[in-house]
Parts: sequence; C-alpha cells; structure tokens
Amino acid sequence: MDTANLLNQTSVGLYWLCFIAYSVYWGLGFTRWKLRFPVLLGMVVLHGATMAVRGISIEYFPLTNKFESFNAFAVATFIILLFYSKIESRIYRMSLFGVGYGFFVAAALFPKGLSYAPPLMITIWYVLHVPLSFFCYAMWVSAMAAAVARYFVPDEKKTFDQVIDSGFQYGLVIFSISMIFGGLWGYVAWGSYFLWDAKVVWSVIIWFFYATCLHLDYWQEAKRYKPAMAILGFIILLMTYVGTSFLIGSSHSFR
Repeated sequence: MDTANLLNQTSVGLYWLCFIAYSVYWGLGFTRWKLRFPVLLGMVVLHGATMAVRGISIEYFPLTNKFESFNAFAVATFIILLFYSKIESRIYRMSLFGVGYGFFVAAALFPKGLSYAPPLMITIWYVLHVPLSFFCYAMWVSAMAAAVARYFVPDEKKTFDQVIDSGFQYGLVIFSISMIFGGLWGYVAWGSYFLWDAKVVWSVIIWFFYATCLHLDYWQEAKRYKPAMAILGFIILLMTYVGTSFLIGSSHSFR
C-alpha cells in the first residue's frame, strides 16, 4: 500500500473515531456537564487532525469532494459552538451542535477514497474562498440556534439577541470577503468574475438577505422579526449550500 492510501485510510479511521466521540457528546450535551468545553475542544482538534491527514494524503487543501465539504461545515460549526461555550442554554447548544453533527453524519454517505483537486481548484483564491464561506455559514447557523432558543428561553432574550446580531454582522462581513476571493477564483478558473451559475446566484440572494437583516435595526417595528429572519436565513443557507448541489446542479458543486 502506498503512502497516500495509508494516510487516507488513517484519516477515515480517525473520522469514525470522531463519529463515536461526537455521538457520545450528543447524548451528554443536554446535561449541565462541566467538562463540555474541554471535551468538545479535544474532539475538534481530533477532527482537525483527521482533515489534516487527509490533506497530506492528497498534498493539497482537503476540500475537494462532498465528504470533505460536509466535514468542513461540521467543524466550522463546532468551532463557533466553542466560542459561545459560556451560553448555558441547552436548546441553543444542541441546536447549533445538532446542525454540525447532522452534516458530520451525512458525510459518511459519500465516498471516502482519495480525491485529488482538479486544476481549477489549485489556486490560493480557492483556498481562501471556501473556508471563509464555511465559517460565515456557521455564524448564520449560530444565529438560527439563538433564534430558536429565544422562543423557548424568554428570560435570556438579550443574550440571544446579541448572538443573532453577531451572526448577521460578522457572517455578512466574512461572506463578503469570501465572495471577493470567490470572484478572483472564478476569474482564474473560468475567465469571469461572475457566472450565471446556481450557486453564484443563490450566494447573491443570501448576501442581499443578510444585508437586509442588518438594516432591520433602523426600523424600530421590524426589530422583532430578526429571530424569524435568522430561521428563514438558515433555510436559504441550506438551499445555497445543499440545494444547489443536489437539486439544481452547479459548476461549484463538490464531487
């Protein structure tokens, strides 16, 4: 067995180890377990090592197919959960963790063999564009989780409103930067900064949606709709990320 395949099998083995660890955490996450943060941190580090080993096996950034893509979405979500680890609301924690866990489990459905990057992906703009996209997605998932928790824990509305606002603001900033890098990648790969492609069009739609969410603060009566907008934004996010790959088809879809 050559080194690349050995490393790939190692990464797959680490994936299944993470699978067991995250599944146990899912059961414990509904409790007020004091070791939640260090345990989740350890699992995220292990998850990162899984992706790193996979990257070493293909000698490139490990974001070349759906298995790696869903893993990246999951780990970005877990990192945001670590950032907001002081929030005690179980509904918020498990809503956010549940989305990441769902994508992590779904990754198991896709082929896990070696997948080398095609020439159009081999550019620094791709390496900058895709990870930033996943982190802004994770910020918007966090906003959705806070919106859900806000409906069930009215005593902590102020905390959840801050999380929603942060998701709207920082998510949009990160996504805007990601779109700039994406345009540069598109120019290198296809000779154009913009394509009439399903994922590109939906990315523009979601940008305008969250830009609108930011401006709700300027209309006093509209502020109360921000939690609902955060939940609606999550649905649009799923269409942008998943729907364009499985329902519509896109040149940006992972293999």
